[in-house]
Amino acid sequence: MRIKTTAVLATAAAAALVLAGCSGGGSAGQSSSAVATSSLKSTGWTVAHRDTIKDGGSLTLPIDSAPANWQLSNLDSGTVDDNTIAGTYLPGFIQFKANGEWEANKDYVDSIELTKDSPQTVEIKINPKAVWSDGTPITEKDVEANWKALNGTNKAFAPLATNVWEDVDSVTQGSDERDVIVTFSKTNADWPSVFTAIYPYWAVDTPDHFNNSWAKGPFAADGKTYVSAGPYILKTFDANGGVVTFEKNSKWWGDAPKLDTIVFKTVSRDGVAQAYANKEFDAFNLNGSADNFKTANSRSDSKIERSLGTTQRQITLNGTSDVFKDQEVRQAFAQAINRQVVAQAILSPVKSPVQVLNNLVYLPGQKGYQDNVSSVYGYSTDKAKKKLEDAGYTIGSDGYATKGGKTLDVRFVIPSDNQNSANVAQLVQQQTKLAGFKVTIDTVPTDDFFTKYVTTDGRDFDATYFAWQGTPFPVSSLKSIYYPADAGQNYTGVTDDSLGAAWDKANAELDADKRIEDADAIDKKIVKVAGTIPLFPEPYAWGVRKDLVNYGPAQFQQSSVKWQDVGYKK
Repeated sequence: MRIKTTAVLATAAAAALVLAGCSGGGSAGQSSSAVATSSLKSTGWTVAHRDTIKDGGSLTLPIDSAPANWQLSNLDSGTVDDNTIAGTYLPGFIQFKANGEWEANKDYVDSIELTKDSPQTVEIKINPKAVWSDGTPITEKDVEANWKALNGTNKAFAPLATNVWEDVDSVTQGSDERDVIVTFSKTNADWPSVFTAIYPYWAVDTPDHFNNSWAKGPFAADGKTYVSAGPYILKTFDANGGVVTFEKNSKWWGDAPKLDTIVFKTVSRDGVAQAYANKEFDAFNLNGSADNFKTANSRSDSKIERSLGTTQRQITLNGTSDVFKDQEVRQAFAQAINRQVVAQAILSPVKSPVQVLNNLVYLPGQKGYQDNVSSVYGYSTDKAKKKLEDAGYTIGSDGYATKGGKTLDVRFVIPSDNQNSANVAQLVQQQTKLAGFKVTIDTVPTDDFFTKYVTTDGRDFDATYFAWQGTPFPVSSLKSIYYPADAGQNYTGVTDDSLGAAWDKANAELDADKRIEDADAIDKKIVKVAGTIPLFPEPYAWGVRKDLVNYGPAQFQQSSVKWQDVGYKK
């Protein structure tokens, strides 16, 4: 789903939830039994060899919105859709196996390896055939420009995150322009994570180019023609209609793409299932909706594919707002939410296994996962009330907490056309009222949700609901979400000042078991800050056209789709 290494926004999923005391979302099908977690694979799509795939055809996929900026590290970008689209045209030096381990992507590099421990040094030998579609070779110049834009030393670039790049001391040319030497100032165990996407130097060499040159599309240096280093190249971009169309890249040097075109089309979450049933789309994420499940099964040539996931559903609190500037109040709000009920409401309708998320670094099943949440804000209305009282609030006769004559009113911002978000907000509204919180739900236009409301420069919300997409590099990728307070992805605006040193220690630790201990210490700190309330991990369930192969739900390989191998069975 994404190719950059920082955790990215996954727009809040559309699903019909079961509200407290109400039914909703429809039937999930004839069987009432949920799929067992143990039966789910990491990669759920149908795997097929290229010889068995038809030549030609078009693939049409739904997106919530077209890219607001094609530079994924820009503050307006970084959604899961943005990253999925980018996989068709941006080069990545590494790719992921089904189990989450990385390997060199031989389409782009002959090798990428750690050549020295002190100082930590990585050598990349770029494939001599690798070129941008305008004929410009992919070289050390590109990598060096990416490092300078993303290492945080020049604030004018203002990237979403500086993770790992900030620990690089230099990027230099080796024996020739295709030989790249990356030398680190600090040891970082997750060094491969920054090589999942590389931009051409002309798109990132100055702050103006970084923020503006790709605002309307991935352009060549001339600023007029589209450019690509993948199997497909942008053909047309209808920004108003939200339609992005790719065609084969004639300069692609790898295996010939099977599909003629790939189309990404904007559609509302309320309308995507019916559009799929009408054969307007070839695959879509059910996003926890029983109605979507039923509608997908109504299509004669459809199948349901499932996999483990990396989606972490959560509630983000604005720690800079008057309501949540007090850590005790944030913890009280978290403690007033029955997360098990919320998880059950979203996951049960599509028969996905229900499990509450009690760790902000690791997912259940990953080595290192342990419950660090329940002891801090496990569900208890009484304890939540006690925290509010200790913070100086009084519970009035109307059941709401007040302090200094002001009611504790939480503005919960959600995107429009998204029943899942609406119902989660309503569940939270019902549950937290019992502890004294007055939750006011504010529904805003979907297109404005991230760019105008959930931003680090405005933070126009008290609470909101969306998801973070995990990565195979969980430790380093999280830093920009939780530290420092003004980091590009820290929408909470609060932190623990000791986290900087804690992350330095964890990133520099090469012993896997000791690194887990360091990560555990980090998790306990960010849980206590209570800016992010973990809800549940979400497995993937998709409706997929029966003959579609090499694309669908996947835990780790979603960010390493071999688009040239995607197509339809003969």
